[in-house]
Amino acid sequence: MTEPAKLPDDAARLEIDKAADALIAASDGDARSAVVALLIANRLQEHELHLTRLAVSSGYSRQRHMKRLSEDAA
Repeated sequence: MTEPAKLPDDAARLEIDKAADALIAASDGDARSAVVALLIANRLQEHELHLTRLAVSSGYSRQRHMKRLSEDAA
């Protein structure tokens, strides 16, 4: 079972808030455009992770990544 995500401490939260403000500013103040940009970036990272899992030797990972790939396909 996976552990729940930990909440960031104050310093990390401040850094996240600054990054969010910068992204919204880069999107000309349009929060929806900022969210779309984040979703696109997330999808690209998921695709890269998928390709990495395909490239990793199943013996090296003891086939843990193969189980995850079959779960993702379902």
